[in-house]
Amino acid sequence: RSRHQRFLAPKARLSARELDYLTDVDHVTHEALVAIDETTGQIVGVARYATGSGGGAAADMALAVVDAWQRRGIGHGLAVRVVERARANGITRLTGTALADNRRVRSLLDRLGFRVRSVSAGVVEVELDVPPARPSLPRRPRYRGAPRTSGSSSRELRASLANTRVR
Repeated sequence: RSRHQRFLAPKARLSARELDYLTDVDHVTHEALVAIDETTGQIVGVARYATGSGGGAAADMALAVVDAWQRRGIGHGLAVRVVERARANGITRLTGTALADNRRVRSLLDRLGFRVRSVSAGVVEVELDVPPARPSLPRRPRYRGAPRTSGSSSRELRASLANTRVR
């Protein structure tokens, strides 16, 4: 069932060409993240994005979780991380497709901010304008000669910092 939902049609096995495409990952224009069952070492979920052959700032995203591992948050975790990787690599738009009756993945994509572009022949096309990264907070100043906070009382720390210069 999960393979049918991922490829939008029944698929008993992948062709050599499909396997090459799915495994030739450069981590910039084509990224793939997996979830692995720690007891068996088997892949139980994968999220990926890939730009077109010319690269660019738009990419197609896909997500699949093995049937027995669904409804455990794996899809959400993988999807959030692949969107983060896309953002870090300059991707500004992600697109994807899902079967219209796949309510779980549609709900997940909706929670992530994807919007429906079109619905046709039982397939939903979605897109996400990847939000820019939030600005990071400035680094805390480092104090020369200040004791480590663990094991020091706040009174000792304040006294030490009162006589310390900021770098």
